[in-house]
Amino acid sequence: RLLARARELMVSNGYAANACEAFAANLVGDGIKPSSLIEDADTRERVQRLWLAWTDEADADGLTDFYGLQAMVAREMFVAGECFVRLRPRRAEDGLSVPLQLQLQLLQAEMLPFEKTGMAANGNRIRCGIEFDAIGRRVAYHFRRRHPGDSTDQGQTIPETVRVPAADVLHVYRPIDAGQIRG
Repeated sequence: RLLARARELMVSNGYAANACEAFAANLVGDGIKPSSLIEDADTRERVQRLWLAWTDEADADGLTDFYGLQAMVAREMFVAGECFVRLRPRRAEDGLSVPLQLQLQLLQAEMLPFEKTGMAANGNRIRCGIEFDAIGRRVAYHFRRRHPGDSTDQGQTIPETVRVPAADVLHVYRPIDAGQIRG
């Protein structure tokens, strides 16, 4: 409920929206732009061209580029306190222009259900949608297949979840308290 109110505030209150945009602009700026240390100039130039080509295709949803994704993550951090980035491997036949066959999919906090808590079939513990092994390492995230607020969902109230290995997920949040597992 609190997250829904925060999202509504971003839409209905200009001050909140401006604060969010200022936060994103200050956090990300022009975006993370790697600088190669390759000594051979031709190889360095070729790697740079491949990087720039990949940044144009980085968004699995095809809405923006790598730099736009960074700004979206920053805005999501401001509103929800966390954002999830799912690494989506692609096949060579998917036609991406760069040999790095990977795209990034952003998932809002609502996609990982806070109420999903209990024991997994494999004996691991699930807390707030995050699966932990016996020694407390994150091993998986249990994401909803569809956004719970999707008005085109034909009345289904609780979208089912899918288990995604933790190695395929970047959980971006700022832990403030010891033991904090969500943003």
